[in-house]
Amino acid sequence: MVYAAVTYFLVAATVAASYGASGARILGVFPHHGYSHHMVFLPYLRSLADRGHDVYVISNFDSSHPNITDISVEGSMPMSNNNVTFPGTAGQFGVVGTLMDMFYLYELAKSTEGLFDVPAVRRLLDDRTVSFDLVIAEHFNSELPLGFAAKYRAPAILLSSCPLLPWTMSLVGQSQHTAYRPSVFSGLPERMDLVQRLTNTAVAIVSAAAFRLLHRPWSQRTLKKRLGVDVSLDELASNVSLVLVNTHWSLNGVSPTMPAVKETGGMHLMPPKHLPIDIQKYIDEAEDGVIYFCMGSLLRGETFSAEKRQMFLNVFNKIPQRILWKWEGELPGKPSNVMIRKWMPQRDILAHPNVKLFISHGGLLGTTEAVYEGVPILSMPIFGDQMTNIKAVVSKGGAEMMNYGDLNEDEIFTKITSMLTNPKYRQKAKELSEAFRDRPTSPLETAVYWTEYVIRHKGAPHLRSAAAGMPWYQYYLIDVLVVIVLSITTIFVLLYYLIIKVILRLLNKKSKEKQS
Repeated sequence: MVYAAVTYFLVAATVAASYGASGARILGVFPHHGYSHHMVFLPYLRSLADRGHDVYVISNFDSSHPNITDISVEGSMPMSNNNVTFPGTAGQFGVVGTLMDMFYLYELAKSTEGLFDVPAVRRLLDDRTVSFDLVIAEHFNSELPLGFAAKYRAPAILLSSCPLLPWTMSLVGQSQHTAYRPSVFSGLPERMDLVQRLTNTAVAIVSAAAFRLLHRPWSQRTLKKRLGVDVSLDELASNVSLVLVNTHWSLNGVSPTMPAVKETGGMHLMPPKHLPIDIQKYIDEAEDGVIYFCMGSLLRGETFSAEKRQMFLNVFNKIPQRILWKWEGELPGKPSNVMIRKWMPQRDILAHPNVKLFISHGGLLGTTEAVYEGVPILSMPIFGDQMTNIKAVVSKGGAEMMNYGDLNEDEIFTKITSMLTNPKYRQKAKELSEAFRDRPTSPLETAVYWTEYVIRHKGAPHLRSAAAGMPWYQYYLIDVLVVIVLSITTIFVLLYYLIIKVILRLLNKKSKEKQS
C-alpha cells in the first residue's frame, strides 16, 4: 500500500509539472484566531511551498517555512488560545445551542475585520503589481477571505477544520442528508429516532439561515467598505472551486459527496517527533501505562472547577497508571503519579505505545490523532462540534462519554478503570485506526493533488454542480411541489364542480320528468 501511494504521488507530481501546476502564486487567508484551526492547514501550506509554489499566508501565526511569506495580523483581534474559562456546566447542543453558537461565531467574525488595518495587509492590497493564481481560505465564521479571490480574480479553495458546515455545503450543492448525518452543532449520533431527526433538521435549517441572514450580509458590507469589492457574495461563494474538509468516512460517517468536496481528515498528521526527555522517560517507565488528559487549546486547564478537579485527583490517586495533564500553574493535592505541563506535544504523546487512554473534550484534531494511533477516548464535550465528534467514535466502540455538568467521582473511576481493563475498547480503537489509515494516498497528498488540479484546470469549473447557488426552493423542489399541489387541487376542484353540475342536471331532469 505504501509503495502504491508513493508511486501514485510521484506520477501525480509528474502530471502536475507537465500541466504547469508548479510555480503558482497562492494566497492563503486565515483570519480566525484559533490555533487548532491553523494547525490543520499548516502542513498543507508547507507542502505547497515545498512543491515550488510561491505561497503568501495572512494569519495570526508564523508558518516557520523559508518558502512561505507570512503576513502577520497578530494583535489585530482578540486571541482566545489557552485563555477560555471552563463553564460551570456543558454548553447546550441542539437548536438552542446552535443559536447561541451562531451568535458567538458572529461576534468572532466581526473581530476579524481588524486584519484590514494591518499595514502589511494594506501594502499587499494596494500593490497593483501583485496577482495570485489561487486563493485558499478557511470557511468558518466569515467570508471576508472570498473578497481576496474577487479582488485578484482568482479561483478559491475553501478549507473546513471541522465536519462540513451547513453553510459550506450550500456553496457546492452538497446535500445535508439530515436523516442520517448529524449536523455539526446538533450533538446527535448517526442513527436517529424521529425526534432526533426533527431536531437535526431544525439545527441544520437554523444554522444555515443564521449564517445567511447574519454572517454573509456583514461580510458583504465589510468587503465593500474595507476592500472596495462590490460583488454579490452569493454569486462569488457559489463559484468556489473546491472544498477540503477535515473528515473521513471511516470516522465521521458515510454519505454521498459532490466531486468538489474532498475528505482530507488527518492532513495535519505528521510523523511523530522525539518527545522531550522528561516526558519520554516518564512514559517509558510507566509499568501500567499512561493516561493523557487534555481539554484542548482554547480551554485553560487551571480554570477547571475545584470540585471537578478534586474528583479527578481522587480517582488518579486510586489507579496505578501515570497521568500527563495539560495544566497551567499549581495543582494543589497533585498525586505522585501525575505530571502537569502548561503545554504538551499531544500528537507525539498519543503516538507512544504506552499511552492507554486519552481524556479529552472531543475536539476534532485530538479525536483524529487518537483515532489514527488507536487510543481509546474518554470525552467530556463542552461546546461546538465536540459532542458530534465523540459520538461518532462512541458508535464504533472506541470511546465513552461523560456529561461534564453531571460529573461524579464514581462514574469517572468506573469508566476509566473499565476502559483500561476491558480489551474491547483498545480492539475497537485499533480497528477504527486501520480503517482510517487505509487510503490510496495520504490525506495531505490528496489535498495537494486536488489543489494542483484546480490550478491546472483554471479553477476546474467542471467540478461544480448545477445545484451550487440554486435557490433553496428549487433545490428542494418546493416550486415543483407547489405546481403539483396546485395541479391536483385544480383537477379535484374541476371534478368537484363537474360532478356537482352533473348531479344538478340529473336532479333537474328528474324534476322535470315528475312535473310532466
